Amino acid sequence: MTATGPGATEVPRGYVEHLFDIRGRVAVVTGGGSGLGAAIAVGFGQAGARVVVADINDDGAASTVEQVESVGGDARALHLDVVDRAAVEAAADQICGELGSVDVLVNSAGSAFRCPAEEFPEDRFDYILSLNLKGTYLCCQAFGRKMLARGKGSIINMASIGAFVAYPLASAYLASKGGVLQVTRALALEWRDRGVRVNGIGPTLMESPLTRSAAQRSSVTADFITARMLRPRLGLPRELIGAAIFLASDASELVTGHTIMCDDGYLTA
Repeated sequence: MTATGPGATEVPRGYVEHLFDIRGRVAVVTGGGSGLGAAIAVGFGQAGARVVVADINDDGAASTVEQVESVGGDARALHLDVVDRAAVEAAADQICGELGSVDVLVNSAGSAFRCPAEEFPEDRFDYILSLNLKGTYLCCQAFGRKMLARGKGSIINMASIGAFVAYPLASAYLASKGGVLQVTRALALEWRDRGVRVNGIGPTLMESPLTRSAAQRSSVTADFITARMLRPRLGLPRELIGAAIFLASDASELVTGHTIMCDDGYLTA
């Protein structure tokens, strides 16, 4: 417990100067080869973090690394299948061995598939639950152990408005993101007094390759969501960077177990 007494409630000189500073911190971003993960990885790189872009898509990861390096940032690509426990644990060992530690983990790897619930293919259900939920959990476990050993770290899981509300043709995705929300809360509860914070980001419907590919199969889901938006526009991947930097930095020291909604007010409607 923090000591109390004279001066305990004062704001020290220069306190704010480095509050949002993540320079030099090692940040691993899964699914960093495209979409939301790529934007967050580039944002972290611009902010001075040492970024590991982890993705099963090697070309995508290399492209993100190039974007970071083009502005003088520090990044490297790592091939990673987040549903392979052995590969995830080996990646955690490799990164800590090469870079010394992992300060921030962003779990952004994920997928979606749109189909009426009564017709939903079992293989697609298994794939989405495995990638979105199990993949997040395995990465939290492996990288979380490294953070717990140091007594410090920040994990940021990618949730969704779909963790809180339902929309059509997305039953597996909704189930997976509801699971991510509860995993985030559960790990935050278990790990807070050991120095590791676990939070989430909940985007609205975003402009991304995943959204575009899903819309090609059916526009019903997107139409349902956009009809209920306060403003009729999709979110942009770069609009998540501020929330990610906040959660990665010391500015969010008292924040754990929460999901910051970047939903343009969707849940207030």
